[in-house]
Amino acid sequence: MSTNICTNCLLTDKTPGISFNTNGVCNYCESYEKMQVQGEKKLIDFLNLYRGKKGKYDCMVGISGGRDSTYTLWKLVNDYKLKVLAIHYDNPFTSEQAKRNMEKTAEILGIDIIKWSFPEGEHLNATKKAMKVWSHHPSSMMIPIVCAHCKNWWPTIFKHARENEVSLIVIGSNPLETASFKKAGLGGARNYHKLSNIPNVITKSFKELMANPRYLTNVSWPLVLSMYLGASHSSPYLKWRYKDMTVIRLFDYIKWNESEVESTITNHLAWKKSPEVASSWRFDCRLDYVRRRMYESTVGVTELRDLLSKMIREGMITREKALERLKVEDHIPLSVIENVLSMIEMKVPDIKLKNL
Repeated sequence: MSTNICTNCLLTDKTPGISFNTNGVCNYCESYEKMQVQGEKKLIDFLNLYRGKKGKYDCMVGISGGRDSTYTLWKLVNDYKLKVLAIHYDNPFTSEQAKRNMEKTAEILGIDIIKWSFPEGEHLNATKKAMKVWSHHPSSMMIPIVCAHCKNWWPTIFKHARENEVSLIVIGSNPLETASFKKAGLGGARNYHKLSNIPNVITKSFKELMANPRYLTNVSWPLVLSMYLGASHSSPYLKWRYKDMTVIRLFDYIKWNESEVESTITNHLAWKKSPEVASSWRFDCRLDYVRRRMYESTVGVTELRDLLSKMIREGMITREKALERLKVEDHIPLSVIENVLSMIEMKVPDIKLKNL
C-alpha cells in the first residue's frame, strides 16, 4: 500500500489524526500558527530584575550538552552578562560527545555546573522494566514511561535552585520540538499544565493498563505518578509547591533559528554533534535513538519528521531540503541501537520494532 505525504510538509497518512484537503495539504498545516516571540528587549528587561538580586548566581540553566541548551547558556553568559549556575542530570544514556560539550562549555565560559543523578543503577533498571513491559503491547502512548526518570528532574532542579538562592530558571527547549501527533495520545509536555488534559490522561491510561496489565506489577507507579505531576515546570503541582520559582524559555523571547544556534556554539564553544548519528538534534540522550524507532514502529511517524514539517511551515527550510535531511538524519545505525539496548541487557528483537 502506497503512503500519501502532505504536499506542503512531510507528514504522512500514517500520522495520528491527519486528514488532507483536495490539494493534498494536511490539517496540521492548515491549522498551524507560526511562532511568536516577545522580543529581546523584553527579555533583557526581565533578566535585569534578577541581576545581582541575591546570592552568587543570577539564574540557573539546565544543560544537556545538546545544541539548544548550550546556546541558551552562551547567550545568558556572553551576551547578557549574567552569573549563571548550570545544572545537569547525569543520565546514564548521556552521549560521550554531550559530556565533552558540557566540559568545554564550562571551561570556556567559566561557569559552575551541578551534576546530579539517581542512586546507581536505578534509572537503568527502571528503563529495562518499562521497556520489557512495553514490548508486550507496543503503544506510542506508553513510550513516555520508558523515560520516566528524565521526566522527574524538575523537583531536583528547584531544590538546587533554592539551595543556591536562585529564583530564576531559564530553559532552552526548542519551541518546535514537541511533536503535534502526540496530542492524540496522552499529551505532550507542553500541555501537561492544562487541567483539562487530566481526564484524558486518566481515561487513556486506564485503557492502556487494560491492554497491558503488566504495567500494574512491573512498573514503579510512584515514579510514574511523580512523572505526570512534575513532567512540566508549569504543572499545577509544581507551581503550587515552588511558588518562589520563576521559569522562562529563551526562545519565547528570541526566535529559534537552527543555523544561528549551531554556528554560534560551534564557533565559540567548540561544540560538536555526536559522530554516532547524522542529526545534530537530540543526540545528548542516546535512548532517544531507540525512542525514534519506537514511535516509527507504533504510529508510523517520527518526531524528527514532525520537527522538519514545522520548520517548513515556518519558512526555515524548503520541503525539498527537508526531505533530503529526513532521509539522512532519521537513519539510526542498527549497531548504535543495539549498543544502547545492551545497556539494559536487551536486544532489538526483544522490543519488537517494525522495519528493523
